Amino acid sequence: MQLQLTPAETQALHAIATHHALSVEGLHERLETLTWGDGLLEFRMQSSSGLSPWMEQLSALSDRVNLRLRKSGIPAGPSLEAYAAWLSRES
Repeated sequence: MQLQLTPAETQALHAIATHHALSVEGLHERLETLTWGDGLLEFRMQSSSGLSPWMEQLSALSDRVNLRLRKSGIPAGPSLEAYAAWLSRES
């Protein structure tokens, strides 16, 4: 199951990947992890040296996605199971 992004969010993800020569797929996986609240460990581990620019940008994008999900009534919780359950009810 993958997080469904809006066209603007997808464009932002591609911009981060292009600007920092990173994989779109890898960034999408990290964004999905961040969105469900499971990816903060990676960022905490970087705290002593500071976040790299792409991590800051991805974190900001995750915040935007989470805000959109909350406003839409989609559970942005710590699990993909909640999202899957919501998708099945909406289908």
